[in-house]
Amino acid sequence: FHTIIWPAILMALGEEVPTQVYGHGWILFDNDKMSKSKGNIVYADALAQHFGTDTVRYYLLHEIPFNSDGTFTYDLFIDRINSDLANVLGNLVNRTISMAHKYFDGEVFKPSEFEEIDNELKDIVINTPSKVEEKMNSFKTMEALDEIFEIFRRSNKYIDETRPWELEKNGETEKLKSSMYHLIENIRKIGIVLLPFMEETAKNLLHQIGVEEGLQTWESLYKYD
Repeated sequence: FHTIIWPAILMALGEEVPTQVYGHGWILFDNDKMSKSKGNIVYADALAQHFGTDTVRYYLLHEIPFNSDGTFTYDLFIDRINSDLANVLGNLVNRTISMAHKYFDGEVFKPSEFEEIDNELKDIVINTPSKVEEKMNSFKTMEALDEIFEIFRRSNKYIDETRPWELEKNGETEKLKSSMYHLIENIRKIGIVLLPFMEETAKNLLHQIGVEEGLQTWESLYKYD
């Protein structure tokens, strides 16, 4: 259809025809083709109404590869939301923002020096945008999202490694400021990289940490501000 009828209509209208047409596989329900007679139709607008547009986008982009069929079930959908969006993304953002307000009233202080553990995290985050670009140029959306979520997972691990609550208890204020800076800066970068995939979620992240518009550019991902 998309390479015969659609171009023919465009030609009849005198419009420019596409030079490339991208096709995707089937979205299956539990490995079966969706069918009204089987009653296994899933409507995207109903999913978005109950779970939010971004969660539907995330599932489809992550679970259904561009060049093959993909499976949808409510169990798989909910498991993915809980494991990635709630436990990984939500956990990092909630913990970080809560600590930032608790320890410094939401103010962020850039450290004068980075320790080895900071540089390790920084290198991962700095290199992620180019990896995402590479994956997206090959239409590998699942792998692109995996690269982004690696920042979430590594940042959650960074919290366990630096243990901000112990730094605060022991009066190690400078190390605590450094820890919170890196976490907030990573959330800023995550918010920017996520914009093409989960716009509402990304904008909400950036709003929660008060990121100015000038620091929401793709170019700013390659440096720490």
